[in-house]
Amino acid sequence: MVLAVLAVAVVAVGWLFPGLLSAIPIGAGLLTLVAAVLLPAVKEIEFGLSPGFKLSPALKDREAQLRSVFELQRGDLEYCAHLLSNNPDSARRLLEAAWSQAAAAWRGPVTPQLRVYVLCLLVRLIRKDELWAVHHAGPGQAPDAGLLAGLPIEQRIVVVLHEFANLTIVEVAGLTGRTTAEVTDELVSARALTAGPS
Repeated sequence: MVLAVLAVAVVAVGWLFPGLLSAIPIGAGLLTLVAAVLLPAVKEIEFGLSPGFKLSPALKDREAQLRSVFELQRGDLEYCAHLLSNNPDSARRLLEAAWSQAAAAWRGPVTPQLRVYVLCLLVRLIRKDELWAVHHAGPGQAPDAGLLAGLPIEQRIVVVLHEFANLTIVEVAGLTGRTTAEVTDELVSARALTAGPS
């Protein structure tokens, strides 16, 4: 209210003293008057997207697109997985894990490069699986316990979280409540088992 009265006074002064500079007080007074009258009426100013705007349809479309591409490539990818892995069940499981990781990480357009990325992840997972995991033998053979099964539980947790879940050493330390030095020591001693005799 006070601001509106001051604005009217400034406009009146501009009219009472006509001259070259009178346009400035009149303009400033009118602007102040408009602000004094209109701004109290504005209850809410909102910037950005409206709360009703949803991104979920776009995300669902992308997920459907990724699923569709995977279904088209499934036969080829399964064949590659079976050739790369000695165990058909393990091949299927690792392919699903590779696809899941690719779908979560892929930010680019859905192009044939996605297949290459899935294959890269699959090869990495198969290498880790061959190195660390338990392998079940066929009939009449003893199962290979694998290096992972022979590790103490705390060391196994560190290896699985770092090597298979792709967490950084800092993330593993935070998740397990240990220091990064302890996690690094566990990884070094676990990897020493894979080096074989010195």
